[in-house]
Amino acid sequence: MISWIKSFLTHRKDKEHRELYSHTSVIDKGRYFLVSALFIFISCQSDITVTSHQETAVVIDSVFQSEQIEDLDVLVVLDTSGSMRDNDEIVGTGIEIFRTDVESLTSQYQFGFITMDSDSLSYVGPYDSSSSSIDLILAPSLLSSTSGEAGFEATYIFLMSEDGIYFRRPDADFLLFLISDEEEQSSLSSQIFYEWLHEFFPDISHDVTVITTTPGGECSSERGQGTGYKYVELANLYNKDAIDICDEDWEVWLAESSFLTQMISSIHLSQTPIQESIIVYIDNESIYGWSYDEESNVIHLDDTPNYGALIEVGYKVLIE
Repeated sequence: MISWIKSFLTHRKDKEHRELYSHTSVIDKGRYFLVSALFIFISCQSDITVTSHQETAVVIDSVFQSEQIEDLDVLVVLDTSGSMRDNDEIVGTGIEIFRTDVESLTSQYQFGFITMDSDSLSYVGPYDSSSSSIDLILAPSLLSSTSGEAGFEATYIFLMSEDGIYFRRPDADFLLFLISDEEEQSSLSSQIFYEWLHEFFPDISHDVTVITTTPGGECSSERGQGTGYKYVELANLYNKDAIDICDEDWEVWLAESSFLTQMISSIHLSQTPIQESIIVYIDNESIYGWSYDEESNVIHLDDTPNYGALIEVGYKVLIE
């Protein structure tokens, strides 16, 4: 990282030196006029203000492109209480759309579906590359209707059960979907569940996608549903937002909701840059195929970097 900063500063110093050299002759020729003008200015003004250049600092934002997925287990934890049963087809269709994205990354995947009632846990699966689209679309409707709405507890009990042990492959990355139009009703807090997931999956990548009734969303006003605050908190712990279950396009958003299945092609900068100082590197090589969106403070890459690539953006910022 130190060598990168030295390279960055040397690049800027060389540019400034070339600019200074190119203007030297102009400064020499105008020196007499400038001195004369300054003498006249001083004779007419009682106060003179001298402004110095503001100091700057170098900032480097970096991120690694995710490694290519080899194996992926997807567990869909679904609220099958009365208010959710009319969403079975939408959930199945969304999962089928999501499978299309997964298949562009790996053929070694499987899906499982469970209810949120830990007292009457229902499970269907696994579904894999040999399963038809109809199999996946119908899967949610094959789950038993239940009254429990404890997604955290149901996930824990299933993964510790015989069915869960059979479903989970030790070396497969893991993606969890939690889908409910009500608040999570177990005694587990979002923080405790988050910490347990990290303990349960210490050596593989895992992610969580939440589809629920969001604060200020349409569900609370349309159907009087309780907001899924604990689900929203869990999504925030994974540095993402929950998806509003009343959004008409959420089954499409579902396919775009996990870092496990999405390649990075843009970087949100941590600070506001001096735009002309921005340099973008992929695996320590500078590139020119990028653009900067000032309004969103995001660097957009023309080409998506390869799996595992190191993406770095260096720039100067003003020190206040």
